[in-house]
Amino acid sequence: MALSMHMPAAGCEHMNNDAISRIRKFRSKHNHEDLVQYTCLECPAAGGFPTLDQHFSDSQHEFAVSQKSVYCGRCNDLVYDPTLLSNSKKRKLTEANDEDDSYLTANTSQRPCGRSGVRGLFNLGETCYMNAVLQMMVHNTLLASYFLGMGHPTHTCPISKEPDKKNNDSDSEDEDEEKKEQQTCVACGMTEVFSDVTMVDQPLPAHAVNLLFASWKNIPQMSGKGQQDAQEWFMCIIDRLHEAVAHYKTPEKTNSANAANGIPAIEKQCVCFFHKVFYGRYNSQITCDTCHTVSSREDEFSSISLDFKKQVKKKKKAAKDAANAAAGEGKEKDKEPLKIAIPSLHECLRSFTAPEPLSPEQYNCQECNDRRSASKQTRIRKLPAILCVHVKRFGMKQLGTGVYVPEKYEGRLDFNLHLDMAPYTTRPPTNGEDKEKYMYDLDCVVVHQGEHAQNGHYFAFCRQDTKWFRFDDEIVSATTTEDVMRQEAYLLFYSLRSLDKM
Repeated sequence: MALSMHMPAAGCEHMNNDAISRIRKFRSKHNHEDLVQYTCLECPAAGGFPTLDQHFSDSQHEFAVSQKSVYCGRCNDLVYDPTLLSNSKKRKLTEANDEDDSYLTANTSQRPCGRSGVRGLFNLGETCYMNAVLQMMVHNTLLASYFLGMGHPTHTCPISKEPDKKNNDSDSEDEDEEKKEQQTCVACGMTEVFSDVTMVDQPLPAHAVNLLFASWKNIPQMSGKGQQDAQEWFMCIIDRLHEAVAHYKTPEKTNSANAANGIPAIEKQCVCFFHKVFYGRYNSQITCDTCHTVSSREDEFSSISLDFKKQVKKKKKAAKDAANAAAGEGKEKDKEPLKIAIPSLHECLRSFTAPEPLSPEQYNCQECNDRRSASKQTRIRKLPAILCVHVKRFGMKQLGTGVYVPEKYEGRLDFNLHLDMAPYTTRPPTNGEDKEKYMYDLDCVVVHQGEHAQNGHYFAFCRQDTKWFRFDDEIVSATTTEDVMRQEAYLLFYSLRSLDKM
């Protein structure tokens, strides 16, 4: 950070020619943070001595200020600037008269601390998949609180602090500095995006160069120029965010409950911020049709993938059956085009959590010691704070020549502004129980336009308070709730309404 008073000179050469050291304040090995509080001029770090000494050593920052003094980290001393001092003496507070009050009232406008508007993101070369997901994250209040509240302290991050160790001996100082600027930590890159988009009062779009570079370094299968799948990038990026801050412990309470339900114990479970926010847990039970033995297992998930094509086929079949029934009643002359109903999100979720048959080829019963037919049911045991619903629209179809080509399943899905997930959990609420802990509110809709996953374009609709905006890379426009609900959703992001109920 460049400072106007940073000029080589005698004394504190980091200020200006006339800068001299003030009489040193009392300092010792004891912590006197309660006496004087200083704030770093280059980041939000604050405190007294020796906290700031350690901060300057770690971050290479130089100046901190209090109400009456400036501390230079390179001089290890309190310093002052005569010019600033003389200016402060000249400025006297006087009581405003009526004429001053009128002028101030007419020429003053309130300016909020931080930016309250919305900002687009530059497309860096087929990076619309990333931009759409990033807009969802930037406009989520829970994630904004984390990244803007020093949830990941970038100046002490062990990943980005050290340059790439490959060929480190041959690197010049300039190359070292360039590597530091191009962060390889996805959490540092994400923090920068949040800061740029939400805290910088700029009409121009922001960019996510460092985050893109970090994701290429940490997600090799999605590196390089080219269209990627937005859902796949979302799952990969939250995995890398989790890895950057992962903290594990043995969940004793969870294991006690698992033991009572015949579920194997979990050795370790991550309790980091991203795990709590994005990851839920499935419970899958398989019941043998012969001995009725029930076997259970639990798996983590970061998104729920729903079979949209299956629901479309059901709707088409129902429409054809209705048309055939009408034809059988002699209504051929009134024959009209098939009216195919729109599948709903709840229908897809019910299908996802409904029991499904397993053939003997698919299941080997340990109790019977033989292959048996069985039924499998998957329900949700733990709901995440941010729920990602993936509407599966991409697949493969076989041509007459036997060659498989990619295809996309078009059509609308009737989704909800407010989603009750209670019916799809292992323990739905009983009468009188608080249902708020199962309620979600829609935050973002990601849409894909194009023929298949390898081409096309992604854009997002995000909610800010009660208003909806369309984010198409750098282009941002206001829209309506009705327009959002008409979209052919690919990804739906919901936020848990009551976090204290988790």
